Parts: sequence; C-alpha cells; structure tokens
Amino acid sequence: MSRRRRRGRGRRIPTGLLLLAGLLGSAWWVYRIENSPAKLDASLLLAPQTATIRQPEAESTTVPTPPPTPTPSIATPSAPVVEEKQSPAARAAALLAAGREALQRNDELTARTNLSAALQLGVDGPDEEFLRTELARLGRETVLSARIINGDPLVDRYVIQTGDVLAKIAAANKVSPDLLALVNGIVDKHRIREGQTIKIVKGPFRAVLSKRTYTLDIYLGETLVRHFKVGLGADDSTPTGEWRVATKLMNPTYYPPRGGEIIAADDPKNPLGERWIGLVGIAGAAVDQERYGIHGTNEPDSIGKSVSMGCIRLHNEDVEALYSYLVESHSTVIVRD
Repeated sequence: MSRRRRRGRGRRIPTGLLLLAGLLGSAWWVYRIENSPAKLDASLLLAPQTATIRQPEAESTTVPTPPPTPTPSIATPSAPVVEEKQSPAARAAALLAAGREALQRNDELTARTNLSAALQLGVDGPDEEFLRTELARLGRETVLSARIINGDPLVDRYVIQTGDVLAKIAAANKVSPDLLALVNGIVDKHRIREGQTIKIVKGPFRAVLSKRTYTLDIYLGETLVRHFKVGLGADDSTPTGEWRVATKLMNPTYYPPRGGEIIAADDPKNPLGERWIGLVGIAGAAVDQERYGIHGTNEPDSIGKSVSMGCIRLHNEDVEALYSYLVESHSTVIVRD
C-alpha cells in the first residue's frame, strides 16, 4: 500500500507550478502585444470600422439640351422709314438721307433699297446724278458680279444638277444665259460641271427711259442696277409708252426703214452697231408699233442727242451689256417724257 501511494503522488503537478506558469504566460502575451510593431489601436478592437460602399448613381434619363445653333448674320435691307403724309419731295429727301447714312456704315442692301425708292419718287439736279451713279455702282458690285450678300432678295445660289444646261437655268429665272456666264466667269456657256455652285439673278430686268435726261435705267424689281446714256429720235420721234422685248440679234444687217442701201453686218457704215433689240408696243402711244428698237451706233457723238429715226441708241459697249440683261417676252421698256 505504501508504494502505490508514492507512485500516485509522483504524477501530480504541484498547484504552485501551475499558477506560476499561468502568470508567466500572461506576462509573455502582454509583452508581445505591447512591443509588437503592428500594435492595434484599442478603438479598432472595440469598434471596428465598416467600409462605406457608395452605390452607383442611376443614369440620368434627361437628354442634355444642345447649345443653340448660332444664327448666321444676314444682312437684310431695312425698309425705308418715311412718313406717308409727307410730300413726295419730302419723302424722297428722307430716303436719300437714309441711303447716304447706310452707305457710310457700309450697309449696301439698305442703301440700295432707299436710294432706289428716292429716285423713283423724283429728285433733281446733282442729287439725281448722284443717285444714278451710286446705284449703278451698287448694282455692279452686288448683282452683276460673282459676289453674294446673304439676304439679298435679287440673287441666290444654285448647285448644278445632272442634266442641267445654263440656258435652262437662265430661262427658269427669266434672265439670259449670257448674263449668268458673265456673272459667274463661265467661259463656255455649254460646259458647266455637276455640283458646281453658281450665282443666279432673279429676273426679269426691265428698263425705264427718260427722254428729258437721255437716260436708260435698268431695274431688277424696284432696284436700279445699271444706268446708261442714250440717243433718241429726231423731232420727238421716239414714242412714249410701254414696250416688250420681242427679238434680239447679234451683228444685225441694216435695212433702211425708208428705203435705200442695205448695209451688211460688220460694215463700219452700219448704224446699228453690233446689237439689235427689237421692241413691240403694248401700252400708251407705243401700242402696235413694231419697227422700233434699241441698238448700238457708229456715231458715238450722237449719244445724248435726238438725231435718230426714232430708235434708241447706246454706245456699243453699253448695248452689249444691255443685250445680256433683257430677254425676249419677259423684259419691258417704258419710255417717258
């Protein structure tokens, strides 16, 4: 019995040793925590942070409004501002002043509109000469050149289509193919290119002749665009009234209306020059008259005088230009005293 008791006591671990081992273990863990390079913040141990997850924003279904498209600056002619109760002379003076102001600010379309209206109301002396000269300049630069001002009601742009010919385009606009060729610098009227952009003039042209001043004004609508000096019939033999352009001839042969020698085309003695524009009377004293016309001359000194047999004559270079403006059946000529 005494041996068994000894063996049993030898297997037990003394309680003191267990307590000592526990103290040593706790001290070791405290030492590890206090001296660890990755020491944790106590607040993290007490209240661990949670990551904030940002939910993706829903796509906006609102379509963004595009920025406004800039409107091109269009130079539109301003309407003449005059009092209707004014006399024609006062209205003409107001329009003339407005036209001069527009010229100073380089507003060509407004100047052209106001000056044309002033001329039609009637002005005399230096103002009349100024109007015709300035309007002819504006007409050459805004209508009878390749230049196009946005908003000009007298002209437009046109893109050549398959099958187009210049004569067809001209006929649709009641102008001559010669004019469109001249304005656009087209050398051969029979050769135009598909896709080519050209300037078109919105016809027809009309002419107004003043026997008092020996002037022939060319209008497009109500706007004067050219101005020529003319010669008239002796003894007031050029009938007043309205005429329509009936025929046009280049290098015409001269057949004297009262008999005599027939003069061939290109003969220096031919009094018609190089162009003939035949007229037929449709109103006033011109009604049913058919033997009158507009032509060139081999006597340039006769311009500004009354020496012909009744026809209207121009310098040869002027009648060539006029020939390109007027068209058969559409253009008219008004002759006034």
